[in-house]
Amino acid sequence: MDKTTTIITKTYQAGETIFNEGELGKHVYLIISGSVEIYKTVNGNRQLLNTIGSGDIFGEMGLLTNEPRYATVVTAEETRLIMVKDKTFHHALINDKLPIIKPLTKQLVQRFKEAENQNQLHLKRIEHLENELSYAREKLLAYELTK
Repeated sequence: MDKTTTIITKTYQAGETIFNEGELGKHVYLIISGSVEIYKTVNGNRQLLNTIGSGDIFGEMGLLTNEPRYATVVTAEETRLIMVKDKTFHHALINDKLPIIKPLTKQLVQRFKEAENQNQLHLKRIEHLENELSYAREKLLAYELTK
């Protein structure tokens, strides 16, 4: 690979790891064809977070936050990707010159909406569990008082 090249097209075979959780990011990826699976290691177990395909973008979060990769990405099938180097990506964000910026923005907004929906579901579940716990405490107290 030419180090001066800022946008690279590459094909990965099924089962290949694109990057691992904890690595520093060097590229953001746009899927031209195929699909990838995104995994997170939790308590030593590999958990599938998502499967994404053609037109989707991944790897941007580490570049935006300058933090290590949050998850591991593995190809689910033969997958062709556009890889945009980190410096090109940052320059494009500032100048709005790279064609992936608009789809990236749309995708990020969608991810934030999905995260908010999940958050609301979790809050409702917590509220339900708190109500159940309160009810159980009342029953236990009533039982203890009748002894």
